[in-house]
Amino acid sequence: MPHLAPARRTAALAAALGLALATAGCGSGSAGTEPRVSGATAESTPEARAAASGGPAELPTFDPSSAVATYAEGFPKDLFPMPEGATLLASSASPAPAPASPAPKSTAGSKAKPVPMTQVTLNLASRLSTDKVVAQAEKILVEQGFKQIAAPESSGLTAQTAFRRVSSTKAGEIQESLVVGVLDDGNRRLASISGTVRTP
Repeated sequence: MPHLAPARRTAALAAALGLALATAGCGSGSAGTEPRVSGATAESTPEARAAASGGPAELPTFDPSSAVATYAEGFPKDLFPMPEGATLLASSASPAPAPASPAPKSTAGSKAKPVPMTQVTLNLASRLSTDKVVAQAEKILVEQGFKQIAAPESSGLTAQTAFRRVSSTKAGEIQESLVVGVLDDGNRRLASISGTVRTP
């Protein structure tokens, strides 16, 4: 059974939240509206250093699979509809290799095709408390058949939890997993939902 890789998940989540912060910073540019970031995040990019020093800052570049303020093409919209009070910042969806799993005994020796999987990321902002944002995500995912599991340790995040959904197919047992991370920047909560799910 595949396990969540804490280091990789945390790094991906940090990158996703960084994308959300960068995306949010590309709005109107009004004074006082940019999210506050701390420590390594604020100093880790040339754009952040340039902005802090008053110099020119380039707009962030995005992966072709990413979409700003909307669901990316191929993202299963029914998987995570926007919760009340949340604003969609960015999302992405790209093909992912199906996890290897033993074929069921009844089809041993058959050549069942692996189930297509999609790597997804959804970044949103909310004015609700961290606990309420996590509760919203839990409610949505549990209704989709996911079960909450132990999450990898968060690195600089305010809260983090994880979910897994297991289903049986002709190709064998399929496991979908999602990590939900929330960062409280003082003005709002930035949340990232990322992981691998079945392709819709």
